[in-house]
Amino acid sequence: MKIFNLLTHQKLNLNPKQTLTKKIISQLADLRLAIILLLLIALFSALGTIIEQNKNLNFYKLAYPDTVQFWNWKTIYYLQLDKIYQAWWYILLVITLGCSLITCTIRTQYPSFKIARKYLFFTSLKKFQKLPLYKKVPKKGFSFLLKTITTRSYYLFYKKANAYAYTGLIGKIAPIGIHFSLLFLLLGIGVSSSTGYLAQEMVVKGELFHIQNLSNFGYFSYFPQTLVGRVNNFWITYQQNTIEQFFSSISILDKHYNSQKTEVVFVNKPLKHSGVTIYQTDWNLVGIRLLLDNKFYVQIPLQQTITNNKQTIWSGSLVSKSQQLVSFVIQDLKSNKNIWVYNSEGIFLEKTQIDSPLLINKHQIQILDVISATGLQIKQDSGILFVYLGFFFLMLSIIINTNSYVEIWISQTKTCLHLAAKSTKDPAKLESSIFQMLKMFHLRQID
Repeated sequence: MKIFNLLTHQKLNLNPKQTLTKKIISQLADLRLAIILLLLIALFSALGTIIEQNKNLNFYKLAYPDTVQFWNWKTIYYLQLDKIYQAWWYILLVITLGCSLITCTIRTQYPSFKIARKYLFFTSLKKFQKLPLYKKVPKKGFSFLLKTITTRSYYLFYKKANAYAYTGLIGKIAPIGIHFSLLFLLLGIGVSSSTGYLAQEMVVKGELFHIQNLSNFGYFSYFPQTLVGRVNNFWITYQQNTIEQFFSSISILDKHYNSQKTEVVFVNKPLKHSGVTIYQTDWNLVGIRLLLDNKFYVQIPLQQTITNNKQTIWSGSLVSKSQQLVSFVIQDLKSNKNIWVYNSEGIFLEKTQIDSPLLINKHQIQILDVISATGLQIKQDSGILFVYLGFFFLMLSIIINTNSYVEIWISQTKTCLHLAAKSTKDPAKLESSIFQMLKMFHLRQID
């Protein structure tokens, strides 16, 4: 008796756990949950394009001050809206959606596909009448209908006075394909957010660069410190008064600083090397190199300024003993005489160019070079292949999904034939097809 009570007690303890597991699996297999999760991920992903991501705290304090009661920097930091794609709740949403898609595929979509491959005879008249398309046909049409159906690429099953046919089975594969494509997309998002990184570098022409100014990275990101590059040259092309394109000649160097690969990059044409992509994103003028009295080399910094008419200029001054001697202003790089020279009182003196000597206050000044810098974005996105595969399979599955799965039932009774059919995609086309078959039968009877 004690043993019986013990076994009964253990059984009672196991049932709630099993019931809970079944409820969780049932909820995960619900397609409505997957749709809600997908909408939430899309919503927060869109929010990540509105709120600037991976900025420092001072940026958010200035952009979202405390004067706003709810939508301020404290809310953004507390909810991790400054790094949405690396936030724990965003990753949890992605993982939950993945589990939901897998469960739904195993418990719903795949069994549905397996059932669709099997024959299903209807013998009850009520089942025929419940279907969307139902017709009564003379008994003589039984063999004609079977023959016509087989010529139209249907799989036909026949048993005594009953027949069942289907076509378009490939359409049943489409939902499974869509689920797998979404899983590839989620895998790509997960891999990219956890292992990828993004660095922004402003590199002077002729200088070396490596990864150092990271703006975005994941928990498992690895930064190859062996990656060393050099900006060989930088130039700009103009179309009338506007910039047409700017280019950078970049070399990837080995550990002995020998060039392994050299390419010219520009906007929408990056350099790719060992899983790392280098984009051309920006440019700037950072200084002027001067020769004073044919003896002294001087380099003065340039400061970027936007004027009232929204024109960008760069300016810098030569200073000696806290006294400004001469100032230079550069508007663009499209013309030869593109450097404006002003004296210490701000009075315009002349326009000049590189290598042209100036005589100011009995001193000879020669501009040797305008030092330019190119803005490079260094990016590694390990999950991009999964994303591309996901979109490829998604498009393929959508095309396959246009195929309609059609089923036809025929049952022979003493008085007539009962014909019923249904289509998952295009019932009007199915009705037209059935009407044509019946019309051919009646015409044959007349002949």
